[in-house]
Amino acid sequence: MNNIFWYILAALLALGVGLLGWMYLVPHTYALSGYVMNFEGAPIPNAKVSFGQNYSSVLTDSSGYWKKMDLSGKIRVNVSEAGFRFTPDIVVQGPRDNVDFFGLQQRVTGMILVGREPKNIAIDEKVNIVFVTISGENSVVAFNGDTGDILKKINVGLSPWGIAFNPNNDEIYVSNFGGNTVSVIDGKTFNVIKEIKVGNEPLGICVDSTTDRIYVTNNFDNTVSIIDGQTDKVIGTVNVGKSPSAIIVNEKTDMVYVANSGSDTVSVINGGTNLVVASVSVGSNPTSMALDQNENMIYVVNSSDGSVSILNENSNEIVGTISLDHSIENIAVNPSVGAIYVTDSQMNAVIFVDEKNRETVKSLTVGTDPLGISVDVQRNEIYVANYGNGTVSIIR
Repeated sequence: MNNIFWYILAALLALGVGLLGWMYLVPHTYALSGYVMNFEGAPIPNAKVSFGQNYSSVLTDSSGYWKKMDLSGKIRVNVSEAGFRFTPDIVVQGPRDNVDFFGLQQRVTGMILVGREPKNIAIDEKVNIVFVTISGENSVVAFNGDTGDILKKINVGLSPWGIAFNPNNDEIYVSNFGGNTVSVIDGKTFNVIKEIKVGNEPLGICVDSTTDRIYVTNNFDNTVSIIDGQTDKVIGTVNVGKSPSAIIVNEKTDMVYVANSGSDTVSVINGGTNLVVASVSVGSNPTSMALDQNENMIYVVNSSDGSVSILNENSNEIVGTISLDHSIENIAVNPSVGAIYVTDSQMNAVIFVDEKNRETVKSLTVGTDPLGISVDVQRNEIYVANYGNGTVSIIR
């Protein structure tokens, strides 16, 4: 009898130890839920609630409610929606039904006088310094993105147009349309350290920080110049379509895309071989492009017909068109909030487009004749160069 007792006791102890081990070693799942609202308490539908790379996101319903099942461990929850800024991320490690977020609609919070005929904008996001080409004064203005204080006015070549920041060396590259050169600015001293001769009428410019290459469209020559970022020397020239204007690069794939405003096409260049591998027909007079690397989508502004062509990088095919029916000029994308921003010179506004459903969210009035636009993705801030009244609008 005593032996049986001890056997039973040993079995119960083993079972208890096993249960404790299971409780500590086997990951348990839990559920989270909550609401997304504005600060007046109104629901924000279709906002994206994210839970880190290992989990798919969910969308809020018409009442702003969301729920996510089968989570485990420590989770950082955040929410995003085109045109909004939200309260900070929330870290949780167990079931909760009150993970709520509050959003404030983005609006114009300031306007900075920069000079005559500003065209395009580049941002050093590490230190939040904004650089603007001032085409009417042959200069670039640098200002502090936090305070709006002008830091320096930098003299460059004739009719500066495009501008790009190289994070590898903190240099800023400026295409001078009237001087057939690219000015190189030291991002720390704000001094011009080099002038690079390129083709005739350089317009668009972009940087591939992975390969340390700078690409410049030469509008008159129908070519693209390739600059080595380490030596600041032209190392190649590629023939593209007629009157190339804008240019962007996907650093993940090393593919370069050129909007040819004279032939209504986008040339696709393999950055490894410097060969054109495709030519894609788009709308009338393409003048600007933006890239969403997460979705492998390129958005092309067709200025003459007021539309945006959507180019799928994987297939090099047009997979959709956004018709805005306005005098649109330039475009930027913030993938982190699923927003597309388009400058509308006819209405002196920026059009917000939801990237998910490709529908207009709202339109914000900015300065006169807005042209260039750039997004600080890290801070979810938008800068707009207003060509007509010499200002930059800040949207937060």
